[in-house]
Amino acid sequence: MKITGLTILAILSAGIFFFLGMNAGENYQLVDKTNYLIESLCLSYLSAYFFYFINVYIVERNERKSILPFVARNVFSIINNNHSIIKCLKLDPKLSLSKYPDQEEFKLLLKNINPTKNAPYYYKNQSWLFLFRNRRKSTLETIDKILLSGKHLDDELRRILLEMHSSLYLREDWAFNSDCFEEKSLEKYNLVFSEYFLLISELFGFYNKILSKYNTVKN
Repeated sequence: MKITGLTILAILSAGIFFFLGMNAGENYQLVDKTNYLIESLCLSYLSAYFFYFINVYIVERNERKSILPFVARNVFSIINNNHSIIKCLKLDPKLSLSKYPDQEEFKLLLKNINPTKNAPYYYKNQSWLFLFRNRRKSTLETIDKILLSGKHLDDELRRILLEMHSSLYLREDWAFNSDCFEEKSLEKYNLVFSEYFLLISELFGFYNKILSKYNTVKN
């Protein structure tokens, strides 16, 4: 936190008027009352400034130091967690976290996915539906943890998380999140997938720009 020009001016002004008062000697009563008023205002400002610095700024700085690593770890967990679905769709376990299909590519990928069949890589003998629901559950739980973490969330991060939370992709008992889902292809849900993973891509960009420096332990 930098000392503002107004603060420096207040310090100098208070010192000058105090010096003038001390050197007025027997003529102290002649010192302009305006000087006394200005000196009082300067001292009041400095008192308020130091109160804010000690009781607000330092407290919030310490809170941010403890909260931001927590937020960073959980945001990375959401990204990694959701990107695992893209790795399964593209059959590429080493796919970069920065790579996401567009709507047309999702349409092609989802056309060949029977959600009742086993998904690759992560769960032995478990279907795509199980994978979607597992990732949905952990994503929503992690979003809630982040949103409840305090007042130091960036507005952009909050927007992305809230849009994810309210998305069709994560809606409870909807389409492939429903126990009654029996469709043999996910092709018609390509727009739902592309819009949701566009948010994941935005989240990844925000993480790289703002939060990555706070995450010392990555998944």
